[in-house]
Amino acid sequence: MSRTEIEEVISGSQDHGTKVDQLAKIRGWFRPQDESAFYPVLQDYLEEKIHLDEVSSRLFGPIDEKISASKLDDVDFMDLWYSVIHSARRISYRDAHKHNSVIELVAAFKNHKVSGNEKYNYLYNSLTDFSMACREAYNDQPEVTKNGFFDIEVEAWASVNHFFALVTAQGLSDLSIFAIWSMREALEVPQEDGKDATVAQKLDAYVPAASAWVIATGQELYNRKEDLTPTDPKQGNPAKGGALWKGKAEFSRERWAFWKQRFFEIGGLEDVREKTRNVAKDAVLGMERAETFELIH
Repeated sequence: MSRTEIEEVISGSQDHGTKVDQLAKIRGWFRPQDESAFYPVLQDYLEEKIHLDEVSSRLFGPIDEKISASKLDDVDFMDLWYSVIHSARRISYRDAHKHNSVIELVAAFKNHKVSGNEKYNYLYNSLTDFSMACREAYNDQPEVTKNGFFDIEVEAWASVNHFFALVTAQGLSDLSIFAIWSMREALEVPQEDGKDATVAQKLDAYVPAASAWVIATGQELYNRKEDLTPTDPKQGNPAKGGALWKGKAEFSRERWAFWKQRFFEIGGLEDVREKTRNVAKDAVLGMERAETFELIH
C-alpha cells in the first residue's frame, strides 16, 4: 500500500469516521461489505436518527424472517459483527456516549427472542460468530511505516480495544484474552529501536490500547484470578507473558501489579508523547480506583 495514499486521506477535510473508513479499505482491515445491509442502519442509529428499538427491529427482523423460513445460511452474521466492530473503531475511545450505544445494541441482540421460534433464541443469546469476528478484527493493529505510526490508526486501535473491554465488562462475551495481548505488547515486551520506529514511537502506538482495558474494565481485571497455563502443549500458550513478565500465563494480582508499575514508568518517560504519558497515568489512576473499590466493599 502507498504511504502517500494514507497521508492524503489523513490530510483531507473529511470527518474522523470517514477517514477511518478509507484507511480500512487501504489497509485491508476487516470491515463491513460495501453493500452491507447492516452498516447503514447502524450509522443511522449512532447518528441518533433512530432509536434502539427501531435499529433492533430493522436489524433483527430480517434475521428472524430468514430463521422462520429455514434460510439461516442466508444470514451473514460476520458482516453484522464487522459492521458493529468497525462502527466502534471509528468512534473515539473518549466518546463514552457513542460507545455505550454500540454496547446497548450488542446487548439487545443477545437478549432478542425469535417470536414463534423460541428454539432459535440461542442464535442471539450466544452472539453467533461474534467471537470469531472479534478475533479477526484483532489482527488490524497499527502498522509501522517509515518513521513510526499514524495517529489515526493508533486511536482506531485503542477504540477497538475499548469496545472489546466494554463487551467483557458488561458480561456480553469474554474477550479478556485480548486484554492480556494488549498488555503484553505495550508493557511486557522489551521494545527496541528499529529501522522504522523508535521505542518511544512503539509505546505511543501500543499503550493507549492497553490503557483502554483498564479504563473500561479495570475492576474485573483486578478481581480476575485465573491460571491460563495450557494443559496440552499442542494448544499453544496465548496468555503467555512477554520477556519482562517472569510469572505464569495468568490473570493474577501479581501480573496486575506488574502492569501498574509499567504504566507508572511509562507515565514518567520524557521520550514518549504527552498524550501517551497521560493515558499511562490515567491507567494507573484507574487501577488505583479498582483497588480502592475492593478495599471499601
